Amino acid sequence: MHTLLMLLVGPMQSWGHRSRFDDRDTGLEPTRSGVVGLLCAAMGIPRDGDLSLFNELRMGVRVDAPGRPLVDYQTAMNVRRADGSGLENVQSWRHYLSDARFLVGLAGPDLDFLRQLEAALRNPKWPLFLGRKSFVLSLPPHLPDSSVLVDTDVEDALRSSPWFRLRSREDMPDSLRLVVETKPGEEGMSRNDWPLDFTSQSRRFSLRTVLVQHLAGEDRPPDGGEILCTSPS
Repeated sequence: MHTLLMLLVGPMQSWGHRSRFDDRDTGLEPTRSGVVGLLCAAMGIPRDGDLSLFNELRMGVRVDAPGRPLVDYQTAMNVRRADGSGLENVQSWRHYLSDARFLVGLAGPDLDFLRQLEAALRNPKWPLFLGRKSFVLSLPPHLPDSSVLVDTDVEDALRSSPWFRLRSREDMPDSLRLVVETKPGEEGMSRNDWPLDFTSQSRRFSLRTVLVQHLAGEDRPPDGGEILCTSPS
């Protein structure tokens, strides 16, 4: 197996997986559907494109900075009712993470495909965003050097890759959460965010299973120092 690493950093992120109507939730780390959507944008794959391209990839997330869960209360006035009977005012609650930072790993057997994904992240076809179109990245999603680790599975990649700070006085947390998709036969927590279809007429998802671990003490990754907030020229 080989692993592609992605650094997802932004002032606001939202990774909903059970949103209903006017209450738009967010998970505490990136969802598979959100990450696949970001990769589709980078590669220029439309909503009705073939998502089976990503089926062999096993995903993991390391929470380098959990951020703060916040909610934005919004109102819209004079919205026409669905039955056309008149106008009404609509309230909505949109949850998001403030100042969160994640390292995402995608492991698969096809090294050429992972290198294609890395090239697309360095030169995306369409704009990239962190769960919602208004939530832009403050850092490029690729690592400063190569983002592909050869002959490295996703757990080892996330455990060994350096932890970067955005500010010189930022300290690594005492414990980092690791959320990794299970291997066949392993038990874990079920999440309904494996994307099957992104078309607006039929957005369909299936279940995936993840294990949650914690890296503390000597198990924490090495300190990579401060990372610049701009892409190198």
